[in-house]
This record gives sequence, C-alpha cells and structure tokens, in this order.
Amino acid sequence: MGRYGFRHYFASKALGKGIPITDVADWMGHKSIEETYRTYRLLMPVSITRAARILDTGLWETA
Repeated sequence: MGRYGFRHYFASKALGKGIPITDVADWMGHKSIEETYRTYRLLMPVSITRAARILDTGLWETA
C-alpha cells in the first residue's frame, strides 16, 4: 500500500468510527471539509442513521 493508500485507509477508518469530519479534514491537510466530504461522503450515511436514533430516543424520554 502506498502513501496515499495509507491516508485513505486512515481517513476512512476515522470517519467510520465517528471522528468528526472537521478533525479528519484538518489532519489530511484539506483546505475545507467539502474536499473531505466529496472524497469520503459514502461513509457519512451511517452518521445520519445514528443521529436519527438519538433523536428518536430523546423524543420518548421523560423530562
């Protein structure tokens, strides 16, 4: 695996484990999160599902 392969592996794993995209973009040296998002957006839907579950659970908790 070459240098860019390791970068891709690292970014993919970090995003897949819930590391914020802003942190990964900074570590990768991207000027904006849009660049990171374009490259790794396929990993993001998991976050949407997780967020929906959090909201759903919060709606049914008693105050």
